[in-house]
Amino acid sequence: MSIRVAPCRQDEVSLIEQREPPGVRLARHYFASQQRGDSTYLVGWVDGVPAGTGEVALSGRIELRNLHVDEEFRGRGVGSAIIAAAESVVGTGMLSVGVGLANHAARRLYERLGFVASGELETTTYSYFDAEGVSQTATETDEYLTKRLEGRRD
Repeated sequence: MSIRVAPCRQDEVSLIEQREPPGVRLARHYFASQQRGDSTYLVGWVDGVPAGTGEVALSGRIELRNLHVDEEFRGRGVGSAIIAAAESVVGTGMLSVGVGLANHAARRLYERLGFVASGELETTTYSYFDAEGVSQTATETDEYLTKRLEGRRD
């Protein structure tokens, strides 16, 4: 299995949207943010299929947000590849990621890749669409994990 991660192109948005719950339009939203220069919207491709995505926020706190790997591709390196691409986008400095306190699998992945707990907690209430496209509301407490990036040494 070959994984390729690259910033989203406009002609890929509709293909990514086809894998989202009905009416969600997250890919369109994240791509618009990339077009404004606020973020880089990364897509992990496996054999021409968008297997996962993540958004690197480039203003304020430099943060990897909204990392998602489709269930059928989990445990196959897609998330790690997107995280590595996010680190390349940032280059040097600090990269943060908020991880839900109950999301133990994601936390293990980030820690294995060198992220460390900052002790900074944030509780947010947000809306999302479930698998059927129905709007839901949730409250979640995240802890920020951080990683100091030294950049490439050639």
